[in-house]
Amino acid sequence: MGNKSIDEMSDNYPQEHWAPRNCFLEPIPEMLAASELLSKAVDLVLAENFALAAKLIEQADIPELEKHNSKIAGSRSEEIHRYRPIEGAPEIIKCKKRMPSYKVELSIYERDGWHCRFCETRVISKDVRKKLNRVFPVEARWGNKNVEKHRGLSILESSLDHLVPHNRGGDNSESNLVTACGPCQFGRGGWTIEEVGINDPFDRLPIIDSWDGLRRLLAK
Repeated sequence: MGNKSIDEMSDNYPQEHWAPRNCFLEPIPEMLAASELLSKAVDLVLAENFALAAKLIEQADIPELEKHNSKIAGSRSEEIHRYRPIEGAPEIIKCKKRMPSYKVELSIYERDGWHCRFCETRVISKDVRKKLNRVFPVEARWGNKNVEKHRGLSILESSLDHLVPHNRGGDNSESNLVTACGPCQFGRGGWTIEEVGINDPFDRLPIIDSWDGLRRLLAK
């Protein structure tokens, strides 16, 4: 996308296209549908109805999720990513990627109510995804390549996002960490939120409701 100014890029898009937004793309209905199916599947596992749980997990492997993810986490585009140069933005540096402890990671997810702080979609605990894969290796498929992964579990898996990326000098302080779904996590790459016109998620309250990241499964 280069380092063109917004004025130059506005030749292709109206000025309002570059207005700040909360996320790259609004979550699609299939994201909620997948979370509902997986939640019901977890309840069935807890009730030891494994056959029906397997069917629901399979239904949550929705093709539209892959298409949505590829728009955001795939090739970069002015239409979706809307990169713009920011004066005084931190320089790209060489650094070793470092992540916080599991305890800190879990505390961030709990602080954020197991919802993506950008698009606000529900996210699912990575520990739950791993357990579902152990119990249902076929239905909750998980391989090394994206095409080998269950779409619902992959897109909705909880991840930590650094508001200021590591390669721009960001640290692991709680004020720099937020919960993100797969597309919102991998769509930004090494850009700052200012460079892609994303609002600071700390400017709005997290969604705290009954959603538990499906961690109730881990109590069994």
